[in-house]
Amino acid sequence: MSRNRPDRAKILQDEIRKQFGSAGTSRFLHALPGFQPEHRIPERFANLLKELDRAENERSGGYAGSGARS
Repeated sequence: MSRNRPDRAKILQDEIRKQFGSAGTSRFLHALPGFQPEHRIPERFANLLKELDRAENERSGGYAGSGARS
């Protein structure tokens, strides 16, 4: 019976992948508030990103980087 175990695991893995990739699951997850994208970064994280940019600029001798963040 032990040789059937990998087959059952593979079947379960394939079924889970199929269900998570289905359109119905996708619609359901997009309807949940926890899965909605945020269109702006919370102030706390924006401040942390600015602090990180400052630290990187000081370390690299003032290079401003790509300017992707505002």
